[in-house]
Amino acid sequence: MLLKNPFKKQKDINERIGIIKNGDNSERNMLIEDYKPFIINIVSKETGRFVSDGDCDELSIGLMAFNEAIDRFDIHRSKSFFSFAERVIKNRLIDFYRKEKKNLETIPISYLNEAYDNENIEEKYFADSSQMEAQDVSEEMEDFKRKLSAFGISLEELVESSPKHLDTRKNAVKIASCIVKNDILMKKIIDSKKMPVSEIEKHLNVSRKVIHKNKKYILAVCLILTSKNEIIKSYVDNLLKEVECNE
Repeated sequence: MLLKNPFKKQKDINERIGIIKNGDNSERNMLIEDYKPFIINIVSKETGRFVSDGDCDELSIGLMAFNEAIDRFDIHRSKSFFSFAERVIKNRLIDFYRKEKKNLETIPISYLNEAYDNENIEEKYFADSSQMEAQDVSEEMEDFKRKLSAFGISLEELVESSPKHLDTRKNAVKIASCIVKNDILMKKIIDSKKMPVSEIEKHLNVSRKVIHKNKKYILAVCLILTSKNEIIKSYVDNLLKEVECNE
């Protein structure tokens, strides 16, 4: 089977992804179909056997991961979509094996090529998985710190000023979520690099004292919710779900 060269369409891939991000699902489906051989190739290498279309769970994971890569790709942070997509596919396969806790024979062959001496193979395997996940988190944290820095806030300051009580954090996250949904307030924040406390108080009917006390935390959550940092964002989403369940 001849595999398409993923770099053949490198010059227009960013344009196609831009079209997809603007809501064109037909373009998304075509892109996934165009690069299915690319996905199959990566999955086959990771599993140590050739997989064909509709053949296995791993290929389904690969297709979903490629779709995820389309949503998460940021041209300003990653030079090549295909390198980024390959890493996402590998990470999701690792997650799949970790969750399924399959027999050692089903672990991707690339993780069994080394001699581990007396090391426990399963411990080594899960350690590798954690390291790859940590790489994603590290990249997202660097991006988050840059965004905070634009507002004159360091990560250390944010940690120090963050609410200590869970209920207070949940309330701050709820306020941030409301701010993000208000285009006027978010534009003010982005343009001025400050929290328009009086306007937030007016629009959201929130105590000025509450906003002032948790200003840095609320701002940080706003930056997270409007970012493409999906791993960090998931933590905030979990808090929001808890807030919604308690209402």
